[in-house]
Amino acid sequence: MKRLLAALLVATLSLVAVAPTATAAESIIIRKLDFSQFPTVVISAQVTGAGATPGSFALRENGKIVTPDAVVPLGKTDTPVGIALVIDISGSMRQGSKLLAAKEAAKQFVAQKLENDQIAVVAFNQVATVVSGFTGDKDALGKAIDGLSEGGETSLFDGVRTAATLFGDRTDLQANIVLLSDGADTTSQSTVEAAEGAILSAKASLFAIGLVGGESDAGSLRRLASASGGTYTETTDPQSLKSVYQTVQRDIQNQFEISYTSTATGSVSVSLASGGRIAVAGPVNAGSVAEGVAVSPEVVRRSRFAKPLAGSGSLAAIAVLVFLGAALVVVGGIAISRRGVPGLASRLQQYGPEGGAAFEVQPGSGDVELAQTALVQRAVDATARLAKRGKTLDTLELKLDAADLPVRPAEALFFYVVGVTSVVLIVGLLSGLFPALLALIVVGLVPVAVLNALGRRRQAKFASQLPDVLRLLASSLRAGFSLLQAADATAEQIDDPMGKELRRVLVEARLGRPLEVALEDSAKRAHVPDFDWVVMAIGIQREVGGNLAELLSTVADTMVARERLRQEVKTLTAEGRISAIVLAALPVLIGVAVYVLNPGYLDPLLHRTGGQIAILLATLTGIAGFIWMRKIVDVQA
Repeated sequence: MKRLLAALLVATLSLVAVAPTATAAESIIIRKLDFSQFPTVVISAQVTGAGATPGSFALRENGKIVTPDAVVPLGKTDTPVGIALVIDISGSMRQGSKLLAAKEAAKQFVAQKLENDQIAVVAFNQVATVVSGFTGDKDALGKAIDGLSEGGETSLFDGVRTAATLFGDRTDLQANIVLLSDGADTTSQSTVEAAEGAILSAKASLFAIGLVGGESDAGSLRRLASASGGTYTETTDPQSLKSVYQTVQRDIQNQFEISYTSTATGSVSVSLASGGRIAVAGPVNAGSVAEGVAVSPEVVRRSRFAKPLAGSGSLAAIAVLVFLGAALVVVGGIAISRRGVPGLASRLQQYGPEGGAAFEVQPGSGDVELAQTALVQRAVDATARLAKRGKTLDTLELKLDAADLPVRPAEALFFYVVGVTSVVLIVGLLSGLFPALLALIVVGLVPVAVLNALGRRRQAKFASQLPDVLRLLASSLRAGFSLLQAADATAEQIDDPMGKELRRVLVEARLGRPLEVALEDSAKRAHVPDFDWVVMAIGIQREVGGNLAELLSTVADTMVARERLRQEVKTLTAEGRISAIVLAALPVLIGVAVYVLNPGYLDPLLHRTGGQIAILLATLTGIAGFIWMRKIVDVQA
């Protein structure tokens, strides 16, 4: 079992650890709705991801299809586009020539600008500085970028606010901010909320680039980009910054002005689609202009997956995994629904009185064969061979018997491993390493916990029935019955699980198996200590003789007294058990409450490697603490 779990963990980590660079999904965003010349309406739309063409847009006004009068790329219009390049020049940018690579990428960005682009440069370390105001002069911008040097702390949020304020004096520009940072904010006078508010006030879109590693704050960058309708891209290699900047520049330049003649009265809502991407904006009243947050775009992503998972090959792999998981569930469900009296069990019925009343096999008893095909059966056999090297199958068989689950151990282990592997791989592909590790813990532990819980519940019911069974046996023995006759009479009157075990013991005894051996196996399946003592007492009595009825009555009275003592102990330890539950649930409830009230507060925990490791360690230590406290108050009476 240990080798199987180790192989599962290694396979999961090897697959998920190669998670690709995060990029924005393809989308379409409506940047501006201009109704100032109604009924002529002008829409400014930006397409991220794969490029669009003027003929690829489908437009609807208040749900009705509209044919655009003109679709013109923004670079061919008179609309000036403002782009503020915000560059981190803190001391951490000295590592690995990060700043040198950033400067080269920024100069390439400037060199490839369009005629109507106006670019400004803002740098920040412990303070934010406007290195160059908005200009179209490529040489001046190149000199400003070359003059940047690293050193000092990081005022990330101050740098964003400084860039946003530049658009206050240039309201004619369409506002865009391209932010590059490799570290978390350490010295800003502003907060992430203030930076977000400044971006929205400037009606800007922020395109964030994160150099991941060290103290990078991916959560804040992702938040600022998402709130403004921009994109977030991260990379670990400074040498790839040129290609990242090219992607951002392509997204900024991939904008269109779409004009049409409106026939609407009152407020107007529009939807714009291109290549499977849809954006909805409005409602906006005729004669007004909505831009930035006022447009209230509802962005519908082309794909919910990260870009590397949006390809047909990855989607096909995910589809195959989902199909296999569903097929396993269906096969198991069909097998369970068809299960009935096995051939061997039906032949054993004749050994009960009146055609098998003593061992009436109800639908659902016996071993269920989940492996219905040769391929699955071979996989089950291979799993069994690996597990037989230890005592895994024997332990699992005892637990399945204790829980009264009619599944063969090898098949249960095989489907458990397949299920856990499928879930972890799917979660890893969709969400990354940390969620996959959490899925491994949850999906791996939940079936084991459920199996143990079922076994404990059946064990508790068995133990509660035992005193009554012993009294019935004693009464039957006093009436002149033999032990087998007394057990037969008792089995007809007692409910499961005790009745089922007695019927099984009777059938085994009628087949010639010694009664003591059949009772010992029943005690192993039941895993009830009191029943072990009863079986031992019956064995001794059958060897040395004595009044078995009196012995069983005495044992029953002792069990009742012990149960009364257990209940008293349970009452006295109730406070400790409740404390364990409260202390285990309190961190989870507080975390959920903080996330609901202030989601950004938990970003360092949720989106940074150190925080994710802390959550994983806290989860493991919390589980260990809960188990420890339960053991402390678990007094054996």
